[in-house]
Amino acid sequence: MGILSSIFGKKESKSKPNLNTEEYLSFLDAEKFINNLLKEDAYISKKQYLDKVGTYKKAIDYYDVLESSRMLESYCLNHGVSYKNMIKTLGILKNIESCVEEHNDKYIEDKKVKEKSYLDNILKKVDPVILLDDDQRNVVLSDEDYTLVVAGAGAGKTTTVAAKVKYLVEKNNIKPNEILVVSFT
Repeated sequence: MGILSSIFGKKESKSKPNLNTEEYLSFLDAEKFINNLLKEDAYISKKQYLDKVGTYKKAIDYYDVLESSRMLESYCLNHGVSYKNMIKTLGILKNIESCVEEHNDKYIEDKKVKEKSYLDNILKKVDPVILLDDDQRNVVLSDEDYTLVVAGAGAGKTTTVAAKVKYLVEKNNIKPNEILVVSFT
């Protein structure tokens, strides 16, 4: 306890936060949203989070200014808010794209193990010698609204697209008429 706290009897608050500001409530909502999002055992597409996180910009900026001016810790102490949790959430929200990318990389690596047999045989009926490489498997398992496959001639773009379409239909229950494939040829 600091000198002023001992004089005035102020103790660190371990109770429920005593904040009801727009910024704090928005920040709590952002924290809940991002924690739930990153808990999902699924690929997280940009449309699932970018716009939503944008709605929290004012709160993120508010607490970022407090942190950059070295006032956030005192603010948290005065309002009974966990500084550690605030910093963790602020860090995630400020670096959301890299956090989601890390989540998605882990998800795809896990999925490649779980779906190995399926991916090994995904196009066997078409051509028994086709075996997707690691990059092709990454494309098949990613789940953005749009996927662009760019590579040189003979690199396996058509194979990758065919496997992706089959995966979307068989594993993600996407209707074939909801899929658009565009090619230069």
